[in-house]
This record gives sequence, C-alpha cells and structure tokens, in this order.
Amino acid sequence: MAHRETILDLSDGESAAVAVGVRAAAQAINDAYERPGIAVWQNNGTPAHQTIAHVHFHVAGTLPQGGTDWGEVAEQPLEETDAIAQTILPYLHLA
Repeated sequence: MAHRETILDLSDGESAAVAVGVRAAAQAINDAYERPGIAVWQNNGTPAHQTIAHVHFHVAGTLPQGGTDWGEVAEQPLEETDAIAQTILPYLHLA
C-alpha cells in the first residue's frame, strides 16, 4: 500500500483493505485475551493528536471492567511488545 497521511487520503479499495485488517486484529485480540470489548480509533492531523503522519489504527481490548484509559501510554520495552504479538499472532487470520 502506498503512503497515505490520513484516512481521507485512502482510495475506496484501500479503505476496504484497511477495514478488513482492523477487523482481523480486533478478532485476534478478542480471541487471545477475551476482553469485554474492543476499542478502535484513528486520528487525522495534529489537531486530532495524530503524531505520525501516516494512516494507522489503534486496536485494543478494553479494560477488565470495560472502558478504556485514554491517558498517556508509556512506551513498553520491545521484549514486552514482542510477547504481546506472540500471544495474538496464532489468532490472526488474514485472507
């Protein structure tokens, strides 16, 4: 896929492909962690707190009691993020 700064820059086909990937990530997180819900968000432009100028989505399981914590998220060590990826990977099914 070509570089796109915001969701507004995606073609219809790119939008469809991204939506399928986001759904697959949400399903994998749900299957791996059995969260009470899934939060999906995407920011466009610095006024919307987009800090990296490319289209990307955040897909996360909600907290055990439900809801999310929208505060600052500390950067995790690579070993920890790799462990999360290894937990989710067996559940990730892309067409």
